Amino acid sequence: MKKYLVLIVSMLLITSVIITKPSYAVTEEAWGEAVTVYGAALESNAQLQDTTKQLLGTADSDKTTYVYAEDLGKYLNLQSSNDVLKSSIRIKKLTKGSGLTLSIDQSKGKITKITEDTYKNALLTAGVTDAEVKIAAAEDVTGESALAGVYKAFETQGEAIDQNQTQAAQEELNTITNINEENQNKEGYSQEQLNKAIAEAKAEIAKQGGNLSQDQIKNIVVEKINNNGLNNVLNNNQITLIVNFINNAQNQGVFTGDNADKIIDSATSYVDDLKNSDAFKNAADKAKKSGKDLQNSLEEQGVFEKFTAAIQSFFNAIVNFFKSLFA
Repeated sequence: MKKYLVLIVSMLLITSVIITKPSYAVTEEAWGEAVTVYGAALESNAQLQDTTKQLLGTADSDKTTYVYAEDLGKYLNLQSSNDVLKSSIRIKKLTKGSGLTLSIDQSKGKITKITEDTYKNALLTAGVTDAEVKIAAAEDVTGESALAGVYKAFETQGEAIDQNQTQAAQEELNTITNINEENQNKEGYSQEQLNKAIAEAKAEIAKQGGNLSQDQIKNIVVEKINNNGLNNVLNNNQITLIVNFINNAQNQGVFTGDNADKIIDSATSYVDDLKNSDAFKNAADKAKKSGKDLQNSLEEQGVFEKFTAAIQSFFNAIVNFFKSLFA
């Protein structure tokens, strides 16, 4: 154990000297006010906008703007028209480490395509990790304009979000939504199990440096799927689609640098929330009846061994760095 302590101390001392904090378009500071982003259709419909305002709890101090069809193309790579964009959001960015909370008010209109957990997973991929988000619509809608609205809110506050990452998040959202639809009412399946497995896979990839081969990503995805009782539930094509969107997200830098720490922290918090939800507890109970035990993957599977191996690898890189200076 002493050698691990020495290793950790050495690593911290060296990194404090040679590593400087990079700058990012999205800052770590909280916003002083919330931002409400209405779907474009509400710009010319005062009644719908007033109802949506009440659902969101929009305050007079909020910044307000609209999400247009061009924003869906920009952030989500989707084609649409302004007259159908009715889902809206209110978001307030919080200080680093606060986590992501999201709720949907469906008392007037339903979000028919995107679930709360699917929104969360997509936002984590896009780098939105510390915020309070509320989504609502005055009529039934699919919900894409609300997701684009989150990104538009950051733009309104002068903080750019990487469009490649938002489009990777949209690919993830579409894939998860389609898999949910294909497995609806299938025995042994729940959206909570899938969302937990994907969040855990992303956290594990970030822990391992975010530079994995597609085969390595597939191994992690399959492991998390099995740990969440979805083996023999998801088919090979669905697994391939999950691997593809995670690999695409990795290619956009989602799991490296400062983003990696955010993914790990936020995924851990998100998984904890999922495990405490009634829906996941019900899924876990059903899995046990069929002889499966859903594991807490972020806390098991040799985490300490992986941690010390990562430290050793990092320490070796530092040593090689200094050797290169004097070679």
